[in-house]
Order: sequence, then C-alpha cells, then structure tokens
Amino acid sequence: VANSPVPPPATMFELSMGFAVTRMLASVVRLGIADAMAQGPSTAAQIAERTDLDPDTVHRVLRALALNDVVKLNRRGEFSLTRIGEVLRTDSPNSLAPWLLYLEEDSTQQSWASLDNSLRTGEPAFPARHGTSVWDWFATHPEEGAQFGAAMRSLTKIDLPGIVGGYPWPETGTVCDVAGGVGPVLAAVLQARPLLNGLLVEHPDVLEKADAYLRAARVRDRVVSLPGDLLEGFQAEADIYLVKDVLHDWDDVSCGRILSSVRAAASVGATIVLIEQLQPKNEPVFPTSMVDIQMLTQTDGGRQRSENDLHTLLRSAGFIPGKTHSGLASSMVTGVAI
Repeated sequence: VANSPVPPPATMFELSMGFAVTRMLASVVRLGIADAMAQGPSTAAQIAERTDLDPDTVHRVLRALALNDVVKLNRRGEFSLTRIGEVLRTDSPNSLAPWLLYLEEDSTQQSWASLDNSLRTGEPAFPARHGTSVWDWFATHPEEGAQFGAAMRSLTKIDLPGIVGGYPWPETGTVCDVAGGVGPVLAAVLQARPLLNGLLVEHPDVLEKADAYLRAARVRDRVVSLPGDLLEGFQAEADIYLVKDVLHDWDDVSCGRILSSVRAAASVGATIVLIEQLQPKNEPVFPTSMVDIQMLTQTDGGRQRSENDLHTLLRSAGFIPGKTHSGLASSMVTGVAI
C-alpha cells in the first residue's frame, strides 16, 4: 500500500465491476438517457422528465458512471456527457450505441456466462449454451441478427479511415467484398477511388438491405450484388478480394473452406486482402486480446490470429502471402493467387 497509489484489492474490485459498467451503459443507451443529454448540462430531474424515468435512480446511475469519465457531475447537480460519453448518443458520428445493445442481448450475456465450460473443454461457448451456431440463432431471431449487424457496422465505421488510408487501393479495376454485410468497407473504398468498381458477395437477404446503404453512399451504380455462400463457393471475378473480419468468426477448417472459395473464384495473380486484428501468441494487445475472447464465447471456434497464422491459411488455400499493411485497430494481410 505504501508503495502503490492504489491498493491491489481496490484495483481488483474495480475490474470485477466491469459487468456493472456494461449494464449501466446499455441502460443509458436503451432508455434514451444519452440522447436526452444532448441539450447540454442537465439535472437528473430534467433528464428524467425528458425520458419518463425516475429522477433519483437516474442521478445514482449517472453519478456512478462519472467514475469512468462517461459523464461529468458539477456542484449544481448537473450532468453532461464527456467526449467518451458522446459516443453513447445514437446520433453521434462514432456512436457505439448498437454495440452496447448487442452486448446486452440475453444470448450474448449467457454465452459469456458459459466461459467456464470453454475453459474446461476448449469448445466455443455459444453453441454449447444455446445448442446452435450463432448464425443459425440469428436466422431464427432476426431482431438480434439486425442488432448484431448494426453493432458490427458501428465498429467498422471507426476502422474505416485506417482501412482506406492504410492500403494502396488501385485507381481502377474491381474490388470484391466477400461477406461484407451491407457494404460499408466497399463503399468507403469506392468513395476514395471514383474510377474503381465493386462486387458485393452476400446472402440474398443482406443484399436487399445493402441496396439502400450503397445508394445512400452514392456508389450503388458501381457495385454489382452477387448472392453467394462463403463455405459452399461463389462466382465473382475481381482484381482484389476484400475479406474483413470474416476469418476470426471461424475455426481453421472453416477458414480453409472460405479461402478456398475465394481462390476458386479468383484468377491467377488476383490479390486477397484479409482485414483482421492481429494477435501474436505471447503478446497482450488492446483491444485484440479482448476481442479474441469475444470470439471464443460468441462464435463457432473463431479467434484472433497472428500474421503467421493467416499466412499458413493463405498458403493452404493457394495464395502466396504478401505484404502486411497497418491500419488503425486492424491490419491488411495480403496474398496473391497462384
């Protein structure tokens, strides 16, 4: 205690309450509290009146979140969002509101609660807990699937500047986004390269939603939508195949099938760009090491991999590994079809 500004038990207590912070943050989003604070410094009574909530409880929860610099509380009893807290607003350019709501889904939380079983068996938690893969679960729980999609788009948006600026995307040609959701990465790349064309390979239901997104991004006329299956194969000839945060959802065998599907579609000399957060085996990396456990609890054998791991997967699927480019949180690991 004499040699440390914070006693270890106090630090451990703070860490142990991480679940409580997540719960409070999600409530602040779900009940519209963060949005109600957009008007500037406000008392809990004013916020409660705007949201039809209990003023005393609002005060207590926001006061607790002030410990994490999410809000500031002044001596007049007024709360205001900090720069960190601003991303809880649904209208924030960098909003993480969808991510908080996804984390709070019962299926997500229950899978985290099954971490003990994963430690005992080495098996992923979601299928062990729910008796089905996360993807089949979303198919039968479309509202949760939509929340997951929104959460992934909110995280991708933060990473886009590093992806667009971190890789030498060509001025012309065709980029194929494999399993790219509604196409946020493809759209950002095409916006930066006005003469470049795109292909988007996704499930037909997702492609319907992508149409509106691509139109809003003003790149719809340069994108061809192609229905396809990652594991069963697809047909799409392009110069570059973009695969973002796909492999970390799957075990090595499934990753091999996915990359083989890309290789079957690609011509010799085509480039593949794997966009992933790299995780060296013996190095803790923020936020990658936490994302890795998110994959353990929520996917079917997914994990964050090292550059060497990805190179091994590329070679086994018929690609020669190339240069790795750094973005922000993610890296772009490349390969060439042989």
